[in-house]
Amino acid sequence: MNVIILLFITSFTIVGLALIRHFYSENHAKKRTVEGIQGVHYFIELIKLTQQHRGMHSGFLNGNLDFKDKLTQVENDIQTQYEAILSFEKKYGYPTQLSLQYAHKQWLKLLQKDNIQSSQSFQLHTSLINRQLEALWDLADEFALTTSRQKAVRQTSQQLVKTLPELAEALGQIRALSVQVASKQELSSDKKLQLIFTLEKITEHHAKLSQLLPTNSNHVLQQFIREIKHSVEQDTLSQRDPDSLFQDASQIINQLFDVVNSRLTELKQAVR
Repeated sequence: MNVIILLFITSFTIVGLALIRHFYSENHAKKRTVEGIQGVHYFIELIKLTQQHRGMHSGFLNGNLDFKDKLTQVENDIQTQYEAILSFEKKYGYPTQLSLQYAHKQWLKLLQKDNIQSSQSFQLHTSLINRQLEALWDLADEFALTTSRQKAVRQTSQQLVKTLPELAEALGQIRALSVQVASKQELSSDKKLQLIFTLEKITEHHAKLSQLLPTNSNHVLQQFIREIKHSVEQDTLSQRDPDSLFQDASQIINQLFDVVNSRLTELKQAVR
C-alpha cells in the first residue's frame, strides 16, 4: 500500500513539475516576444527616418536647398532612435554580434562625408538601410517573433519585419531616385534603369500584400506607381516638382509603416 502511495505521489510530482515548467516556459516566451515587439517599433521608426534622409539628401545634393533645414531635424530624430535602440539592447542583454553599434558608426561616418555626389549618397544610405533591415530580421529571430511556436505569430511577424519593410524600402528608393532626377532636371539612362528595376520589384512585393493593406492605401500606391512609370517611359520625370514627388511618396511609405505599427500593437495584445 505504501509503495502504491509513494508511486502516486512521485507520479503526481513529476506531472506537476512538468506542468509548472511548461507554464513558465510559455510565459517566458510570451514576455520575450512582447519585449521584441517594442524593439521592432524602434527599428521601424529608424528605417523610416533613414529613408527620409536619403530622399532629402539626394534632392539637396542636386541643388534643392529647401531640404537643408529638414535634413537637420531628421538627423536629430535618427540619432534619438539609435540611442533608443542601443539602450534597448543594453537593457535586454542583446548579443554583441547582433548589435546596431556598427550601423550607428556607419551612419556617423556618412554624416561626415563632404562633397559627395547624389549617386554616392544614395548608395551609402541604401547600404545602411539594408544593414538596418538585416538587423531587424535578426532581432525578430532573437526575440522569437519569426520563430514563435504559434503559427499566426510567425506568419504575421514575417509580414511585419520582412515583406512590408522591403516594400517600403523599394518605395523609398523610388522616392530618392525621383527626387534626384527632378532636382537635377535630368533623367540619365542609368537612373532610368534603376527606376524601372525598382518599380518591378515593388509590383512583386505588392502582389503579396494587397490583401493586408487598407483599400485606400492600395489605391494610392498603385496610382503613384503608374504615374512614376508613365513619367519614366515618357521622359517627363525630370520636369516634375521634387517637393511634390517627395511628399507623394512619403504619404504612401508612412501609410505602410503605420500598418506595420498598428499590426505590431495588435500582435502584442494577441500574445498577451
